[in-house]
Amino acid sequence: MKVVNVTKRQLRKMPLLNLSRNIVNTEAKLYIHDFKRDYGHLNDLLKVYYNQSEEYIADKIAVITRLIATFEKMPMPELVTPTSLVSLDGEISGFAMPYIEDNVNLALLLNNPKVKLELKLQWLKEILAILIKINDSHELDGKFFLGDIHEANFIWDITDQIVRAVDMDSSYFVGGPIPISKVTTFNHLLEKFPNKYVLDEESGKFIPNKDITSVSFIYMLLNVLSGCNNSHRWSYNEFYNYLSFLKKRGVSKELLDIIANIYTGGNVDIYNAELLEGINEDKDYTMVRARIHKTSGGYYKNGE
Repeated sequence: MKVVNVTKRQLRKMPLLNLSRNIVNTEAKLYIHDFKRDYGHLNDLLKVYYNQSEEYIADKIAVITRLIATFEKMPMPELVTPTSLVSLDGEISGFAMPYIEDNVNLALLLNNPKVKLELKLQWLKEILAILIKINDSHELDGKFFLGDIHEANFIWDITDQIVRAVDMDSSYFVGGPIPISKVTTFNHLLEKFPNKYVLDEESGKFIPNKDITSVSFIYMLLNVLSGCNNSHRWSYNEFYNYLSFLKKRGVSKELLDIIANIYTGGNVDIYNAELLEGINEDKDYTMVRARIHKTSGGYYKNGE
């Protein structure tokens, strides 16, 4: 296993990666690491965790080493996977990954009301394509999941013009450490469907699976359409009233049925490249939170 060895003194001299104020990062510091290779200089990104407890680092090492082993054999350019562990003064403290210098975090684009819906849907389609590719992979299907799926864990690579998944150390390999998820951890509405969203009683976290992946993507879709950015916190009333609004705005029944099923025992099958084709990108689907409360006309129900 490759390890990048640095000292605290060397680390203090490295430039920090400056994230937007709108990107919440409470897990680690990110450093731009310049190193020599052959006759030139290259950069990678070092992620050094704040939490250096033995248990936390052990869980991270378990995930990172499996990511390196898995994706060395089957590269997926859409995933910014670790390339090595990072040792700080002799102690494993984080990992290194490729530095995608010219990029924009998708949270800044998908949550921006000035960005056209057409572009937002195109980025969502690329995220969906990543999830479908993982699902369709014989080596990964049912064994590996992106554990913490939300807008800020994807970037738009401006140079290569593709969407890439980042924060890969929050991934999940079946039987391994369960990551925290922004949109599903402590999401009590999901607890009502234990056969679908499986809760690990010891950690209180939902175990990533196809349904957790699907519901996480649906939350991103609802955030983009509604402009509210926190659909995972909506009550049942807010959720079903907003679906009624989407129905009135002409969103396809097929897509509405899939969305409605996140809070039923029914199947939430997002693994279809044409999933978002039932949305008219020229229409305005936004609704402020107060208006969701006031929406009239009853609830949308699967099968109506």
